[in-house]
Amino acid sequence: MAKISASAQIRPWLDLLRKHHFWLLASLVPLVLLPLLFLARETLTSQIGEVRRQIDGHITSLKAIREIPQHPNDFWSNDIDTSTMRVKRETLAEWKKFWVSQQPLRVWPEVLGDDFVKKYATTLKPDTKLPPQYRERYQNMVRTLVRELPARMGVEDRMGDASEPQQGRSPPPPRPELMRPGMMPDGVTPEVSPYLSSWSGENQQRIYASFNWDKAPTPAKVLLAQEELWVYGLLCDAVAALNKSATGPHNAAIASVDELSVGYPAAEDNPGGVSGGRVTRVSASLTPGAMEPPPEMAPPGIEGAAVGRPPNPRFGGGQNSGPMGAPPGEAAVAVEPDEQLRNWIYVNFQGKPLNAAELAAAVDSQMVHLMPFVLRVVIDQRQIDPLLVALATTSIPIDVRQVRINAGGGASGGPSMGPTFAEPVAGGPANASRLYDVNLELRGTVGLATQPTEAAVGLEPGQGDVPASDGAGEKSAPPPKAAMSSPVALRRTA
Repeated sequence: MAKISASAQIRPWLDLLRKHHFWLLASLVPLVLLPLLFLARETLTSQIGEVRRQIDGHITSLKAIREIPQHPNDFWSNDIDTSTMRVKRETLAEWKKFWVSQQPLRVWPEVLGDDFVKKYATTLKPDTKLPPQYRERYQNMVRTLVRELPARMGVEDRMGDASEPQQGRSPPPPRPELMRPGMMPDGVTPEVSPYLSSWSGENQQRIYASFNWDKAPTPAKVLLAQEELWVYGLLCDAVAALNKSATGPHNAAIASVDELSVGYPAAEDNPGGVSGGRVTRVSASLTPGAMEPPPEMAPPGIEGAAVGRPPNPRFGGGQNSGPMGAPPGEAAVAVEPDEQLRNWIYVNFQGKPLNAAELAAAVDSQMVHLMPFVLRVVIDQRQIDPLLVALATTSIPIDVRQVRINAGGGASGGPSMGPTFAEPVAGGPANASRLYDVNLELRGTVGLATQPTEAAVGLEPGQGDVPASDGAGEKSAPPPKAAMSSPVALRRTA
């Protein structure tokens, strides 16, 4: 049987395919392209729908913008710049009014000399070069100035009296109106004090020590000390004014001042009791009536313990703290003495004490310095409201933030569970008729205006001289042109 090769069998088919390959391929192309075309059309349709939705969204946004009377454009930007400049100038103008309103407080003592007052009363700044003779003069005279405070309060000057015990308050001398038959020997006339009230000698001596300097002060020290004297005088005047109508110690509104402190001594480690410790709790494990020590008395390292104070050259070094209030054990940081003088002299609006670095960086301290104060007195409880009203209505902003009655001790000097009204404060026969006395503690701040500067409100030198009403008000933008008001035509093709 004859064999036929495979190549001979398929050769006719190959010749046929070679002759008619165009028509064969032409019939296969639609079979491949039509499915691909349908897939591409579906994808394109979805893309067209997405773009159409985007265009509709842009048209809606344009319509919303067209409804704004003065939408952002060149005219709007000019109005914004004009309004911003107006606000800056108005802020500077109000700042200047605030500064001028406190001029009666910033009166430099005449004992410093006319040359000192005329030359530096309004120009003295921390970086001012103060000649040595003026610095030495202030060093010598500041002792006299601080010893004027008791007279302004209407109490005895005890700043140089070291005989008073460090703890407690010695009873005032007997008063004739309080004497009963048989209390004094016949023929003995009791010594009558000319003062309506008293001020703790220990507290007076502590204040005096902070102004008793061995070296001539720097300009920064002079400024800070004078600010403290102004605030001390303001509070002394408030106490004297409340006692002005009294006819004797028996009906004086404030019987005694146990503590008056401003600045660094008045700054609180735990302002307002935000970390607890203001409410003394009775411990179940202790004997009945025993008090659990508050957290601020806890040893260092325990939660709630007092935060250390940064050092301040006028009031001694800090406690339980590193330099500038850093945690204990941190590496020392070189700090200028003038910078340390600003540690904890002022607080922020939440009452937190500020060290020198925080004070320089605080935006809310650019226009006003809040100096803390504490006033602890024995007062007729019926005069608490008049005292608060008097402090709130002074021309200088005094913000009383804490009012504590009989806190830390009752009439007997022991712990108190709360206010004790209509109970005489211990002090001997002299206080026997003062049935309404309570221990009152006030804490707050005094707002001291800082000297206005154009740079602090973002103005260039000389821009603040233009009154806020001259060319600084808002101007209405001109009406849009016809071309701008015509609707935007958008053509879409599906």
